[in-house]
Amino acid sequence: MAPNELDGMQFDVVVFGTGLEESIIASEAATGDKSVLHVDRNPYYGGSNACFSLSKMLEWAFCHRNCSQTPSVEVLVGGQLTDAPTFVISDIASDQCDMDTLQRLAPFELSPECTKKLQEMLKNDRDYMIELVPKVVFCRGELTEMLISCEIGEYVQFKGVAHSYLARNGTIERIPESKEDIFASNSLSLIEKRKLMRLMTMVSDNTLYAHLLDKYGDSQFTQLLQDKFKLSGMLLDAVLYLIARVNRGDTISAREGCERVHKYVKSIGRYGRMAYLCGMYGGGSEISQS
Repeated sequence: MAPNELDGMQFDVVVFGTGLEESIIASEAATGDKSVLHVDRNPYYGGSNACFSLSKMLEWAFCHRNCSQTPSVEVLVGGQLTDAPTFVISDIASDQCDMDTLQRLAPFELSPECTKKLQEMLKNDRDYMIELVPKVVFCRGELTEMLISCEIGEYVQFKGVAHSYLARNGTIERIPESKEDIFASNSLSLIEKRKLMRLMTMVSDNTLYAHLLDKYGDSQFTQLLQDKFKLSGMLLDAVLYLIARVNRGDTISAREGCERVHKYVKSIGRYGRMAYLCGMYGGGSEISQS
């Protein structure tokens, strides 16, 4: 839109920003027969929920490394850097983008090995979709049901999160999620499999689940897992941080923790053996545009 194209025009509603909340407001206003002007100061859609290719993510990180809203950055044009009061970096994935250029554009210092690897990755720039705020949704969660009922799901592509990993004690371990994964896991002993299966069976049975909440609901969730289900080590961390999504250092009640595990177990099996879905091109920004 040309700079002067809006001169003399009047709108009932002006919405600043293209995040999820702003997009919902703009959509509702337009549905109510209001004339809406929807604008964003950023050259991308989605606000804090935006999703970028690898080169655009590098561009965003470079522009925000000093937390400035209107940064003046170096612009790459045809492999040459020039100063310009803008935050658009063009042709960053070009074959002419040498190591020295990447070193200067990166939001932090890169080793020669990392720079070379990044240069190789940029040749397949659009193979990567990186969200500013990565998020997943439950297969049977409220958001999933809303997208289906509103028929927005027809415009957004989701993919099941096939595997989950836990960073623990300097290592990254794959965590079995479904009952099938637990039985097939080579990283769990038979006793550990039984402990985890006991928890998942109890929270998936409505009668046992209700009894569990009545008896232990007011205790701490961690204490329940340790005393009732005898979980420790990797199993305890997996249930706390992966399944129940407890932030490190936080404590929640057994009632809240069991409700989270219950929701997780209910989501398994709807679209496969996974409990979570993620947007193929960024969940937040895609939903905002839809």
